[in-house]
Amino acid sequence: MAEQKTLNLTIARVDAPVFSGPVVSVTVPGSEGEMTLLADHTPLMTALRAGTITVRKADGTSETFVVTTGTLEVSK
Repeated sequence: MAEQKTLNLTIARVDAPVFSGPVVSVTVPGSEGEMTLLADHTPLMTALRAGTITVRKADGTSETFVVTTGTLEVSK
């Protein structure tokens, strides 16, 4: 089985990081609707609305984080 590509993800609040590490994908509640990001995604910046961020790790496990508002930045 081929190794899955990962992206480095940081989820942070103003006062502290909440999650940091490599993930296979992250699904976020974007201002225009839900979106899933994978490795090598095009850079973008968008507002987040209230909802759940779902992080999928390479070992097959997932974590979820509740968000009320925020900003998403994807960069190289």
